[in-house]
Amino acid sequence: MALFKRKEPILGIDIGPSAVKLIELSRSGPRFRVEAFAIEPLSEGMMEDRNPVDPDDLAEVIKRAWRRSGTRVRRAALAVPTSGVITRTVPMPAEFKESDIEANISIEAAQYIPYPIEEVYLDFEVKGRSQASSEMQDVMLVATRRENVYTREAAVKEAGLTPVIVDVESYALENTFRLLRENLPRSSGGSSVSLDKPGEGVAALVDIGATLTSLHVLQEDRIIFSREQGFGCDQLTVRIIETYGLTREQAEQAKRTGQVADDFAATILEPFKEMLAEQIGNSLQFFYSTDQYLTHRYHVETLVLVGGGAMIMGLDRVVAEVLGITTVVANPFKSMGSAAKVNSSALLRDAPLLAVAGGLALRSFD
Repeated sequence: MALFKRKEPILGIDIGPSAVKLIELSRSGPRFRVEAFAIEPLSEGMMEDRNPVDPDDLAEVIKRAWRRSGTRVRRAALAVPTSGVITRTVPMPAEFKESDIEANISIEAAQYIPYPIEEVYLDFEVKGRSQASSEMQDVMLVATRRENVYTREAAVKEAGLTPVIVDVESYALENTFRLLRENLPRSSGGSSVSLDKPGEGVAALVDIGATLTSLHVLQEDRIIFSREQGFGCDQLTVRIIETYGLTREQAEQAKRTGQVADDFAATILEPFKEMLAEQIGNSLQFFYSTDQYLTHRYHVETLVLVGGGAMIMGLDRVVAEVLGITTVVANPFKSMGSAAKVNSSALLRDAPLLAVAGGLALRSFD
């Protein structure tokens, strides 16, 4: 009889607007290892409003990623987009146990969710005693429309895998941030934003996708502020295609290497990077106007770039210069080993793309 049962590994599968990212992690003691990973692009039109148009088409892409990775794990953790999730802090009597909260959460949710309860999935997390009243506790309500889950689960099942966890992208990023936090540099110059009485230093994750850029401010390893903007690196891709007559694949390569034409850096790439830095700065200004900042005077001292846009050559340098904040490109796998079959140079190159998938794979060890 085994006293300790080894947990079965779970694949992290990030179904993004432009690609499927898949990764398998293992752990020995405190050290993690990358066992397998793959990134498979999605064709244009396969996703609409962050949801799969045809789960069968998406299943074929997931199958290709699974085969290409070389993994044999079939249990998977998925994530729904943060933009498709409603979160609210709900007060409940302090004496309520988890079973009491579960029995009453649907009633409470009806006040906060603009959809019929039968059309949503609900979950909750107890946050602790309410500051407003010692007789109440704060419960964080999390809700998403069922269709956000159904289409992803259907595609994963059709690909021959078993979805066992459905998470939220921002929570997966929280998991990944725990791997990054200890090695983050501290800002030496400080923020260009005027702070009368700077409080505790915090970090911000900036997820730069194809069509959206999301800023998540984290206190230790918890997100305390999020904001999405409809600005992404696909705008750069389209500009490259239109200007130089390249295919999308060639344009994506050009973004990473910066090698297109003599005038590319000066006329297209550098202005785009500066514009993206300004967009990030705008999101930071929103944070500095929130109650979290006004109450605690948190000081964002480090920006961590993830997502496809983070791979644009020299973006971290430009963001640091424009905003006056130490900026780094995330590599959550930097201190990890990797299996012999893993292409370590490709893993290093693609690390920013795998932030959500890696956070999902970490659920294997919960």
